[in-house]
Amino acid sequence: MKKKFKLDKQAIENIDSRFPDDTVGELDVYDDEADALEDALRKRRRSRRIARILIRLTVFFIVLILIMAAAMLYTGYVWFNEPRKRDYPVRGPVIDSDMGRIQWSRFAGQNIQLCYITATKGKNYVDERFDENKKGAAGTKLPTGYLHVFEPDENGRAQAEHFIDTVGESLGGRLTPAVDIDLRGLDRIISPDKDNTLENLKELVADLTSQYGTPPILKCRMSEYETYVEPCEELAACPVWIDSVFSKPSGVDWVLWTYSPRVRYSYYDSNSYLDVAVFKGGEEDLKALYVQNNGQ
Repeated sequence: MKKKFKLDKQAIENIDSRFPDDTVGELDVYDDEADALEDALRKRRRSRRIARILIRLTVFFIVLILIMAAAMLYTGYVWFNEPRKRDYPVRGPVIDSDMGRIQWSRFAGQNIQLCYITATKGKNYVDERFDENKKGAAGTKLPTGYLHVFEPDENGRAQAEHFIDTVGESLGGRLTPAVDIDLRGLDRIISPDKDNTLENLKELVADLTSQYGTPPILKCRMSEYETYVEPCEELAACPVWIDSVFSKPSGVDWVLWTYSPRVRYSYYDSNSYLDVAVFKGGEEDLKALYVQNNGQ
C-alpha cells in the first residue's frame, strides 16, 4: 500500500516565507516585459531584414541603370552632346582605312553633308585606302576635304611636302584641308617640346597656305588650342575644328565641332564607329570653306 506524501507544518512555513504571495504579481509583470521585449526584438530584426532587402534592390537598380547607360553610350544610342539637326544641318564623319571598303555611291546618300578623308600622317605615312577613298568620293556630290595628322616631333616643311605630294597640288573644288594636331599616345603623357612643336606646326601651316591659297583648318581639343593655337599670331588666320565630346565648345570661334566618336553609318565593311562633326552654318555657308584656287 502506497504512502501519501505530506509536508509537515514547518516545511510549509519555510516555503511561505521564501515565496510570499505578493511575488506572483511581480513575476507576471516580468513575463509581460519579457514578451514586450521579445516583440520589439522581432520587429527590429524584421525591419533590418527589410532594410537589407531595400538596400540590395537599390544597389541592383543603380548598377542596372549604369550598365544600360554605358551600353547606350557605347553604341552611340545616346551621347553627352546631341546637336539638333535644325541648329546644325551640315554634318559628317572623318574617313580612314579602319572603315574598310566604302560603297561611296550609297554611303554619300545618307544623312551626310560633308566628310574629311584621312590622307597622311607625319612626313612618311599615307592612309592605305586614301587613293581608293579619294577616287570613290570624287564620283559623288558629297563635299569632301583631306586630313593630315600632325606629328609634333617631325619637320613641318617635310610634313607639308608629304601632304601636297599625296593629295595633289590643286584642291580647287575641295573643302579646305585640315590638320589634326591632337596629341596622341605618349605625347599626351609626356608633352613634346612646346617651342619645337609650335615651330613645326607654323612651318606646316605656312607651306599649306602658300600652296592652296587658304590657311588649313586646325583640328584639336581645347587643350591644344589653348597651348598652341590661341597664343600664336601666325596661326590666328586658321579656322578651328574643336574636338569636344562632352560639351559644346565655348571661348573659341569654331567652324567644325566633333561632338561624338560613336556614330555608325551604313555601306562600309567594318561597321565601326566614326567621329562625326557638325559645321557652324548651313549648306550655303559651307561654300566659303571650299578651296578657290587651283594651286601654284
